[in-house]
Amino acid sequence: MKPDDTVIAHILDIITHQPGCRIEHLTDLLPDLTLRQVVYTLNYLSRKGQLHLVVDCQGGFAVSPTLRVFH
Repeated sequence: MKPDDTVIAHILDIITHQPGCRIEHLTDLLPDLTLRQVVYTLNYLSRKGQLHLVVDCQGGFAVSPTLRVFH
């Protein structure tokens, strides 16, 4: 099932302006969403090739857009 288009748009907007942000920071920027909604949407966008989830130096996940987001 596809996440809500509004949630997708909000997340893509944030990660294009703040590439490399941590998931925790992303959830802080989206207080109306649950962690589950954010993670579900990130998983969906990752499978679609629109973002990368990378383990950062602190052991958390950082989120960056791929070039597909801009095309």
